[in-house]
Amino acid sequence: MNLYISCGFLVVGGMLLFRFWATALSRHLLALDTWRRVSAGLLIAAICLMLYAVSDPFWFEYTAGLVLLGVVFTLMALALIMFTYESHARRSLVVIIDHYRWFGIPLALLCWGLGLWLLGWSYIGDVAELGECASDDQLNVVCGIRNAEDLVITPDEAFFIVPEFGGIGPFNAAQAHAAGRLMLVDIKAQAAQPAPIRYAENTWGDGDCQRTDVMPLSPHGIDLIERGDGRYQLAVINHAPGETVEMFEVVAAAEVWHLIWRGCVQVPKVNYLNDISLASDGSFYASHMYPPEFSTVELLMAALFSHATGYVLRWDTINGFGQVPATDGGHPNGVVYDESQNILYVAHNFADRIDAVDMTQAAVVASVTLNSPDNLVLRDGALWATSWDHEIADMAVCEYKVPCALPFSVHQYMPKTLRKERRWRFNHAPLGLVTVAFALDGRVWLGGIRTDRLGYFDIEPSN
Repeated sequence: MNLYISCGFLVVGGMLLFRFWATALSRHLLALDTWRRVSAGLLIAAICLMLYAVSDPFWFEYTAGLVLLGVVFTLMALALIMFTYESHARRSLVVIIDHYRWFGIPLALLCWGLGLWLLGWSYIGDVAELGECASDDQLNVVCGIRNAEDLVITPDEAFFIVPEFGGIGPFNAAQAHAAGRLMLVDIKAQAAQPAPIRYAENTWGDGDCQRTDVMPLSPHGIDLIERGDGRYQLAVINHAPGETVEMFEVVAAAEVWHLIWRGCVQVPKVNYLNDISLASDGSFYASHMYPPEFSTVELLMAALFSHATGYVLRWDTINGFGQVPATDGGHPNGVVYDESQNILYVAHNFADRIDAVDMTQAAVVASVTLNSPDNLVLRDGALWATSWDHEIADMAVCEYKVPCALPFSVHQYMPKTLRKERRWRFNHAPLGLVTVAFALDGRVWLGGIRTDRLGYFDIEPSN
């Protein structure tokens, strides 16, 4: 909503610089016999706008809510003046037009200032310090799990496999990607441990990529699938020591699952990957966010104006990497491939939308607007997504807060059509910067960045 209100203020500010518009409007007003209908119209508009603004229970924690309330009071004041003191108001209008530059320019600057404020900031509510890892009435938490940016579940649905996200550029210099582990989270015991890993030959990768147990791992997006040969393949986007896609076989051993490294794929130097989705033949789709050398200024401009920065890549052992048509967008993030329908779902984080791309037609067949969507999970006939109910600039308060409890929402969509089924909203919860929602046995599990915990909530039956 901030973007639309901001654009409105910027346009009005531009129009106020030209006296023509103000002169035409004032002539029309002065020609009216009475301003009673105009004041009544302004009052009705103010009431409607106020009802819309306060329909959000947290309106007072957002810049848009406060600005809309300011507009409401302004309209009400104008309506009262025009109705009660019409003769004085007419004379004042003539004075304003005669000395327009003394009024028009300050008003234009005010509109531009409000427009830029709305563009840069959204959430201005309190972000609490969450030093204690404790559940509340909104979310239950599982402690001791660092930066669980993505979640996949083991074949027996007893464990989550979780990557410890180490950061990406331009927020982290390429050489400073923090090392992280692949963790196993026992869902019943609600306890985490590093996944045991052993190394074998590179048979699932590109043949040239190599990895040893002494090399750092900086995991990001992950995916797990049953291959055509019945084995379970885990793919991991990795940022250290270089940009690779790591392949593991997930095997059962005693009471815990083990990982066997089966190879990796070297990523082209022009690409910077985020998330991945496997196909049963071992091929995969991966989102290229933006160029590896992207600067902080470029990132902020891309986030502000939502222009295209990346696309989705497909890889297989025969053709290597290739760009997928109809996937260009602002910071492609979460991807999930529905092999049965041949549809690829892509979350564009900066462009604030999720697309369903029919791979047969090579075209977008459905799209839905969502603020800052991240990872996508396709499970049990539903597409799950998260959204940040704030803007990037609002994250400035997160520098010394782990976790950073900014507001977020969880969304459930109907696959293919992307019709929204349900939304769960969280303000002042013991978790923030949530990036993935995973539904399992009547619960939705949540992971995120800049956090030391997982969260979950129970799904109440919909009406």
